[in-house]
Amino acid sequence: MFFLSVLCSLFVASSVAAANQTWTVRPGDNLEIVSMTLQIPQEEIRRHNPGISETGLQIGQRLKLPLRSYPESAGLERDLDEKASRIADLESRQSDLENRLAGAQSRLRWHPVWFWGFWICFGVIAFITAGSFWIFRQTHPKVLEKPRERTIEDLKASQTRLRSSFSFDAR
Repeated sequence: MFFLSVLCSLFVASSVAAANQTWTVRPGDNLEIVSMTLQIPQEEIRRHNPGISETGLQIGQRLKLPLRSYPESAGLERDLDEKASRIADLESRQSDLENRLAGAQSRLRWHPVWFWGFWICFGVIAFITAGSFWIFRQTHPKVLEKPRERTIEDLKASQTRLRSSFSFDAR
Protein backbone atom coordinates (compact mmCIF):
# COMPACT_ATOMS: atom_id res chain seq x y z
CA MET A 1 0.00 0.00 0.00
CA PHE A 2 2.77 2.41 0.96
CA PHE A 3 4.58 1.65 -2.31
CA LEU A 4 1.41 2.43 -4.28
CA SER A 5 0.97 5.80 -2.51
CA VAL A 6 4.60 6.72 -3.25
CA LEU A 7 4.08 5.91 -6.95
CA CYS A 8 0.89 7.98 -7.06
CA SER A 9 2.60 10.96 -5.42
CA LEU A 10 5.48 10.73 -7.91
CA PHE A 11 3.01 10.63 -10.81
CA VAL A 12 1.11 13.66 -9.48
CA ALA A 13 4.36 15.56 -8.82
CA SER A 14 5.71 14.82 -12.31
CA SER A 15 2.46 15.95 -13.96
CA VAL A 16 2.48 19.17 -11.92
CA ALA A 17 6.13 19.74 -12.81
CA ALA A 18 5.35 19.08 -16.46
CA ALA A 19 2.42 21.50 -16.31
CA ASN A 20 4.66 24.13 -14.77
CA GLN A 21 7.30 23.65 -17.46
CA THR A 22 5.13 24.84 -20.36
CA TRP A 23 3.22 27.96 -21.29
CA THR A 24 0.29 27.93 -23.71
CA VAL A 25 0.28 31.02 -25.89
CA ARG A 26 -2.97 33.03 -25.63
CA PRO A 27 -4.29 35.75 -27.93
CA GLY A 28 -2.22 38.92 -27.59
CA ASP A 29 0.80 37.14 -26.10
CA ASN A 30 4.28 37.82 -27.33
CA LEU A 31 7.66 36.85 -25.93
CA GLU A 32 8.01 40.06 -23.92
CA ILE A 33 4.60 39.65 -22.23
CA VAL A 34 5.34 36.00 -21.39
CA SER A 35 8.76 36.86 -19.92
CA MET A 36 7.34 39.76 -17.86
CA THR A 37 4.40 37.65 -16.64
CA LEU A 38 6.58 34.73 -15.54
CA GLN A 39 9.59 36.89 -14.60
CA ILE A 40 11.88 34.78 -16.75
CA PRO A 41 14.40 36.47 -19.07
CA GLN A 42 13.57 36.26 -22.77
CA GLU A 43 16.98 34.71 -23.48
CA GLU A 44 16.11 31.76 -21.20
CA ILE A 45 12.81 31.19 -23.02
CA ARG A 46 14.58 31.38 -26.40
CA ARG A 47 17.26 28.95 -25.19
CA HIS A 48 14.60 26.37 -24.19
CA ASN A 49 12.59 26.92 -27.39
CA PRO A 50 15.04 27.02 -30.32
CA GLY A 51 13.67 28.37 -33.57
CA ILE A 52 10.86 30.55 -32.20
CA SER A 53 10.59 34.11 -33.31
CA GLU A 54 9.26 36.98 -31.32
CA THR A 55 6.50 37.75 -33.81
CA GLY A 56 5.81 34.19 -34.93
CA LEU A 57 4.04 32.85 -31.84
CA GLN A 58 0.84 30.90 -32.58
CA ILE A 59 -2.25 30.84 -30.35
CA GLY A 60 -2.26 27.52 -28.47
CA GLN A 61 1.47 26.95 -29.06
CA ARG A 62 3.28 25.48 -26.07
CA LEU A 63 6.51 27.10 -24.94
CA LYS A 64 8.94 25.16 -22.81
CA LEU A 65 10.01 27.08 -19.73
CA PRO A 66 13.14 26.64 -17.64
CA LEU A 67 12.64 25.24 -14.16
CA ARG A 68 14.87 26.38 -11.37
CA SER A 69 16.95 23.66 -9.80
CA TYR A 70 16.31 22.59 -6.21
CA PRO A 71 19.49 24.18 -4.72
CA GLU A 72 18.71 27.43 -6.51
CA SER A 73 15.10 27.47 -5.26
CA ALA A 74 16.25 26.52 -1.74
CA GLY A 75 18.67 29.45 -1.83
CA LEU A 76 15.90 31.74 -3.02
CA GLU A 77 13.60 30.50 -0.26
CA ARG A 78 16.35 31.08 2.30
CA ASP A 79 16.86 34.60 0.96
CA LEU A 80 13.11 35.22 1.11
CA ASP A 81 12.97 33.93 4.70
CA GLU A 82 15.88 36.19 5.66
CA LYS A 83 14.19 39.15 4.00
CA ALA A 84 10.89 38.34 5.72
CA SER A 85 12.59 38.13 9.11
CA ARG A 86 14.45 41.39 8.41
CA ILE A 87 11.16 43.06 7.43
CA ALA A 88 9.49 41.74 10.60
CA ASP A 89 12.42 43.04 12.67
CA LEU A 90 12.23 46.46 10.99
CA GLU A 91 8.46 46.60 11.49
CA SER A 92 8.82 45.78 15.19
CA ARG A 93 11.53 48.43 15.53
CA GLN A 94 9.32 50.89 13.68
CA SER A 95 6.38 50.19 16.01
CA ASP A 96 8.70 50.53 19.02
CA LEU A 97 10.05 53.79 17.61
CA GLU A 98 6.51 55.04 16.97
CA ASN A 99 5.57 54.25 20.58
CA ARG A 100 8.64 56.05 21.92
CA LEU A 101 7.97 59.01 19.62
CA ALA A 102 4.33 59.20 20.78
CA GLY A 103 5.51 59.16 24.42
CA ALA A 104 8.04 61.91 23.76
CA GLN A 105 5.42 64.01 21.99
CA SER A 106 2.99 63.63 24.90
CA ARG A 107 5.73 64.64 27.36
CA LEU A 108 6.55 67.67 25.21
CA ARG A 109 2.89 68.64 25.17
CA TRP A 110 2.77 68.65 28.98
CA HIS A 111 6.19 70.23 29.50
CA PRO A 112 5.02 73.85 29.10
CA VAL A 113 2.14 73.25 31.51
CA TRP A 114 4.50 72.04 34.24
CA PHE A 115 7.06 74.69 33.38
CA TRP A 116 4.65 77.60 33.58
CA GLY A 117 2.85 76.08 36.57
CA PHE A 118 6.14 75.99 38.46
CA TRP A 119 6.93 79.63 37.70
CA ILE A 120 3.41 80.79 38.55
CA CYS A 121 3.57 79.01 41.93
CA PHE A 122 7.04 80.43 42.52
CA GLY A 123 5.78 83.94 41.73
CA VAL A 124 2.79 83.62 44.06
CA ILE A 125 4.99 82.39 46.91
CA ALA A 126 7.53 85.17 46.27
CA PHE A 127 4.73 87.79 46.25
CA ILE A 128 3.30 86.53 49.55
CA THR A 129 6.77 86.43 51.14
CA ALA A 130 7.66 89.95 49.97
CA GLY A 131 4.31 91.29 51.18
CA SER A 132 4.72 89.65 54.57
CA PHE A 133 8.23 91.09 54.88
CA TRP A 134 6.99 94.59 53.99
CA ILE A 135 4.15 94.40 56.52
CA PHE A 136 6.58 93.17 59.20
CA ARG A 137 8.96 96.07 58.48
CA GLN A 138 6.12 98.54 58.73
CA THR A 139 4.84 97.19 62.02
CA HIS A 140 8.21 96.41 63.68
CA PRO A 141 10.69 99.05 62.47
CA LYS A 142 13.24 98.68 65.27
CA VAL A 143 13.62 94.89 64.91
CA LEU A 144 15.53 95.16 61.66
CA GLU A 145 17.64 98.19 62.64
CA LYS A 146 21.35 97.64 62.88
CA PRO A 147 22.55 97.71 66.43
CA ARG A 148 24.69 100.74 67.32
CA GLU A 149 26.99 101.37 70.12
CA ARG A 150 25.35 103.10 72.99
CA THR A 151 27.04 105.31 75.40
CA ILE A 152 26.39 105.69 79.10
CA GLU A 153 24.67 109.01 78.43
CA ASP A 154 22.26 107.33 76.02
CA LEU A 155 21.42 104.71 78.62
CA LYS A 156 20.85 107.35 81.32
CA ALA A 157 18.61 109.37 78.97
CA SER A 158 16.54 106.31 78.08
CA GLN A 159 16.18 105.38 81.75
CA THR A 160 15.09 108.91 82.55
CA ARG A 161 12.50 108.87 79.79
CA LEU A 162 11.27 105.53 80.94
CA ARG A 163 10.93 106.61 84.57
CA SER A 164 9.20 109.82 83.65
CA SER A 165 6.51 107.90 81.85
CA PHE A 166 5.48 106.12 85.05
CA SER A 167 3.40 107.99 87.54
CA PHE A 168 4.65 107.74 91.08
CA ASP A 169 2.26 107.97 93.92
CA ALA A 170 3.96 109.35 96.87
CA ARG A 171 2.09 107.84 99.62
